[in-house]
Amino acid sequence: MTLIKSNIHTHTTFCDGKDSMEDMVKAAIAVGFDTLGLSFHSYTSFDPSYCIRDYLAYMKEFGRLKREYAGKICLLNGVELDLYGERPSVCDYVIGSVHYFKAGERHFPVDCRAPAFVKIINNVFGGDVYAAAELFYREVGELSEKVAPDVYGHFDVITCSNAEHGLIDEGNPRYRRAALSAVQKLPQGAVIEVNLGRLFRGNGGMYPSPWLLQEMCARGCRFMLSSDAHCKEALGFMFDETCAELKKLGVKSLVRYKGAELEETEL
Repeated sequence: MTLIKSNIHTHTTFCDGKDSMEDMVKAAIAVGFDTLGLSFHSYTSFDPSYCIRDYLAYMKEFGRLKREYAGKICLLNGVELDLYGERPSVCDYVIGSVHYFKAGERHFPVDCRAPAFVKIINNVFGGDVYAAAELFYREVGELSEKVAPDVYGHFDVITCSNAEHGLIDEGNPRYRRAALSAVQKLPQGAVIEVNLGRLFRGNGGMYPSPWLLQEMCARGCRFMLSSDAHCKEALGFMFDETCAELKKLGVKSLVRYKGAELEETEL
C-alpha cells in the first residue's frame, strides 16, 4: 500500500484529460486512495483548447460522483488556476500554475513541445532562452499575490523539454537567479507540488528539480506529492519511489489532503 493515499492534481475529459471523471474515481479507489481531488484547468479566453469546457456539466457530474462514492473515497472539487485564468465561484482548493508567457498583449505557451518552444524563444525572445526564463519566473513570483494558491503547481515547468533537448542549462547563473527570485517570493510554509507528470510520460524527472527543491526546503516550504494525472494510469505512479528520493534530498515530511484537511506524513 502506497504511503501517500491521495492526489489532488487530476484532469479529466472535462478539460485536457483522457479519461472520464468516473473512471478516474474508480482508478483512485483501485490504488487505495482515500481522497481524490478533481482539478480542471481554469478557463482562459485566449486559449480555450485545453481548459474547462462545460462548468455546469462538470459540477453536476462531480456532485453525482461525490454522492455515489461517498462510502469509498472523499472527492474534492479543485481548480488548477492559471495566472491568467478565471477563478471559479466554488472550489475546495486552488493549485496555482503558470502556463503562459505574456509578452505585450499576447500569451504564448510555456509547456509546449520542443519545436514550438524553440519557435517562441526565437520569435518572441530573440533566441534568448534565459530571457524567457526570467519572464516565466517573474510570473511565478506573481502567483502569491494574484492567485493566493493553496498549492503551487509544477514550479519549474519551463524545463519540460530539457530531458530530450537540453534547451535550458539549469546551472546557468541567469537561470538560477531567476528561479531563486521566485522562490524568495513564496510565503512562509508554502505548499509546493512535487509533480510526477513528466516522470510518468518518460521524458524527464519530477518538478521541481532536485537543486531547486533543496533551496525550497531550506526556506521552510512544505511539499505535496502529485500525479498531475491526465489519465487513470498516472494516479499514484512512482509515489513510493519518489518518497524515498525526497528523503535522500532532505525532505522530512509531506503534506497531503485527507478529506478536506491537510495531513502531514513523515518520510
